[in-house]
Amino acid sequence: MTGFKLAMREELERRYGELRRQSILMANQALRMPNTRLTLVDGASYEAFRRWENSPNRLVDWDWPTSWMSWKMNYPKRFECATWKGNRLIGFAMGRPTYQATGLRLDYIEKSPEASEPHLDLTYLALYAYATLLGATHVKIMNPINKDVRDYYEQKGFKYDLKSNSCIRRIV
Repeated sequence: MTGFKLAMREELERRYGELRRQSILMANQALRMPNTRLTLVDGASYEAFRRWENSPNRLVDWDWPTSWMSWKMNYPKRFECATWKGNRLIGFAMGRPTYQATGLRLDYIEKSPEASEPHLDLTYLALYAYATLLGATHVKIMNPINKDVRDYYEQKGFKYDLKSNSCIRRIV
């Protein structure tokens, strides 16, 4: 990577890192669940993830730590969120702005197999806050894992779009 590209990437990381921090702060201020919080993804998140990564009840087998390093390098404008209840990790989410920058996509979301908390609802607080800070007009959840999950997103106010295989919700 040339020095110019590296400097530009570092500037984007700094600028959007601040927006990510603001969105997490805004989401935490809106939380209505005691002892629950949202954070940016960090080493503590991965350490907590190790407790459930090999659970036979996991619906997906994403390798969050490995995927995260690649995601972090390739998408300085990314969305990220870890959801906690006390010291227990509820789940992760990662996304990025759409190519036209009119929306914010949620590419990966996973809830701990042992968690009963409403992970999507909690993540959505941060997703909505970040999308608003970016000036996005919609959020979309990419590639729902199955019909039951897609139906769940639709119950939460998303509309399924067959063409993009995503569930879209307008920001008002």
